[in-house]
Amino acid sequence: MFKIIIYFLLNSICLSFPLIAAAQDKNENDKLSCTARHLDTDKEVEVKIVSSIPGKKIATAQWPLGYPTIAIDNSAFAKLPKNAKHFIYYHECAHLKLMSNNEHEVDCESINLLVTRSHYSEMQVRKLVQALKQEFGWSKRWSNLLDCKNTG
Repeated sequence: MFKIIIYFLLNSICLSFPLIAAAQDKNENDKLSCTARHLDTDKEVEVKIVSSIPGKKIATAQWPLGYPTIAIDNSAFAKLPKNAKHFIYYHECAHLKLMSNNEHEVDCESINLLVTRSHYSEMQVRKLVQALKQEFGWSKRWSNLLDCKNTG
């Protein structure tokens, strides 16, 4: 019971401070958002964003107490280019939506979300791939994003 109370207190504190880097770019009105299924109620709910411990992963998908949540290291996330932020956010959202650990499947769903929600063109997807390579190093994973269906 004590752990649950601590969780709710920490979650309330984390959510009371705006996560500007995660939720909205300074020069944009478009807020990044997504929905996923709550594990206990089976209803679609807005995904929560909470701060994570710096130095771990930039972002992770979680279901604390069944609630779909993205935990973001704000200091690392804020340093990324806008398109990389969007990709990472929608990547974690895709983990929650698909309930999948298949990284290629989740990467492709992230691209599909970028195309449908942020209207990314094929050229913007190519620029995203270049930004990811620059930020995280060369990886076939990034090149495989160009093979995802519905890319522009």
